[in-house]
Amino acid sequence: MAELELKQATLSLGAGALLDQADLVLEAGERVGLLGRNGAGKSTLMRVLSGALELDEGELQLRPGCVVARLEQEVPEGAATVGELLGEALADLGLDEWEHEARLDREAARFDLPLDSPLGQLSAGMKRRTLLAAALVRDPDLLLLDEPTNHLELGAIAQLEELLLQFRGTVLFVTHDRAFLQRLATRIVDLDRGQLRSYACTYDQYLVRKAELLAAEEKQNAEFDKFLAQEEVWIRKGIQARRTRNMGRVRRLEELRRERAARREVQGRAKGTLHEAERSGSLVLRTKGLTFRYAPDGPDLVRGLDLEVRRG
Repeated sequence: MAELELKQATLSLGAGALLDQADLVLEAGERVGLLGRNGAGKSTLMRVLSGALELDEGELQLRPGCVVARLEQEVPEGAATVGELLGEALADLGLDEWEHEARLDREAARFDLPLDSPLGQLSAGMKRRTLLAAALVRDPDLLLLDEPTNHLELGAIAQLEELLLQFRGTVLFVTHDRAFLQRLATRIVDLDRGQLRSYACTYDQYLVRKAELLAAEEKQNAEFDKFLAQEEVWIRKGIQARRTRNMGRVRRLEELRRERAARREVQGRAKGTLHEAERSGSLVLRTKGLTFRYAPDGPDLVRGLDLEVRRG
């Protein structure tokens, strides 16, 4: 049974669409690892699924009665102590006093948290454990975790792994911890250029399938670009292309141009190295294959630039 369904979700923040008619289904009991490049929109998607951020278009459906909890990245303002923060997490559940206190005591014992400790005096690791406790104290049906192992020592990470393996609800988590991902994920969802694609496999198998998918896409794009270039050469012949019997070909070229302009390229990785040295020789600066754009899906302002600048 599905705990959550995201249908034709579209959301734009800034230059590009972080979600572009994306679909996602989370079934009861799954532990799903959400992967994607930095800036792809993983944290934004978590906010959408928790109800903290509205879609531009599309639909988010939760199973009736589904309790959702999201791991916060920072301690929210308002609460002064650990106990107050955990209490605020329970505020909307309508629990009686006995159940309220029982849950506070349970999470305090589980994460070794002193309920009366001021939040401002906690270490980064203790704050992280407190935020985890604030998510779990709700006994959620759907748990959203964004980098849950950050600032946790090895013992606390192992404890969290065991806790999530025993957790009966659904978990969607983002992590850069490969071992954590390998042990917990029953499925992987990849967020790439606004689209969500599911991989029912291990992390290592996902890497292979993802590479194969990108290679096939690159080959298809190369064939498309070659055909488009041939048509561009044809249109520049001028009068021959404007004859009535060729107008269908002209319209097709216009459609090819629109399709090419709408393509979202795979975000590249930039590597740069700066060396400080004494002044010597005539070479001031050299670039090889330099490409630059302001937005991941924006136009290249510089592409494949090889450049040498010499003294003077």
